[in-house]
Amino acid sequence: MPATRVMIRGAEQLWQPDVVHSYLALLQSCSNPETLEAAAGALQNLAACYWQPSIEIRATVRKEKGLPILVELLRMEVDRVVCAVATALRNLAIDQRNKELIGKYAMRDLVQKLPSGNPQCDQGTSDDTIAAVLATLNEVIKKNAEFARSLLDAGGVERLMNMSRQKSKYTPRVLKFASQLLFTMWQHQDLRDVYKKHGWKEQDFVTKTIASRNLNSSNGGAGGSYSDNSPNSPNNTLNRPMASQSGTRYEDRTMKRQQASSSANNGGQAMSLPPGDGTIKMGR
Repeated sequence: MPATRVMIRGAEQLWQPDVVHSYLALLQSCSNPETLEAAAGALQNLAACYWQPSIEIRATVRKEKGLPILVELLRMEVDRVVCAVATALRNLAIDQRNKELIGKYAMRDLVQKLPSGNPQCDQGTSDDTIAAVLATLNEVIKKNAEFARSLLDAGGVERLMNMSRQKSKYTPRVLKFASQLLFTMWQHQDLRDVYKKHGWKEQDFVTKTIASRNLNSSNGGAGGSYSDNSPNSPNNTLNRPMASQSGTRYEDRTMKRQQASSSANNGGQAMSLPPGDGTIKMGR
């Protein structure tokens, strides 16, 4: 056994790549919604950081053929499972190869989870799930015109515009994510002629709020750079990894200790943890 393996003991075993196989086995064979939510939630939290174990987890999920398993679970009608799975895909998409595979094989399933405007079809999807799907779509399309076109072809733009017009129906967070995803779609200039053929204009994609908040005043709003609050900024909420959104909360004390240890061992440079309040949340 390699020496590095001998040193792994206690809580550190929880974030080793070996655990991926067990979680994927549960996701593939189990039918209990609580178990599926918990397994997907574990993967989403393990994949949510920028430290080396999360990098390895994201790669291992791909190598163990876990992405198709997660995409298939998007088709479930159990909202909390879909929410956990969509968030897991969002965090796994930090890995470039994962992002490409998700964009190629999961686009239609993701778009289908967005409200269509038909009340009979849209019942049962929570705002947390919608937000998770929006964040995943944004991560996939923000630097890839091909995937942005796939979102358009799947009817995603119509759904986003419909959501952005129903301000009383959705939470501010969902409305913000939808508006920012439309903004991201507008940044793909190769698609603007297609938008025009649909009768859409810039104001359909760029709200006054986003335009006034994000354009750098020094360039007069004409093709210039964007501030830290821009949807394109890595500091924007939509562009950061997502922790669990609902359910029972568990304090992430182990990860905090590991963060402190990592900081000490790396000259004071701490690893990057997911945003939030220092807790991990799993299903009921």
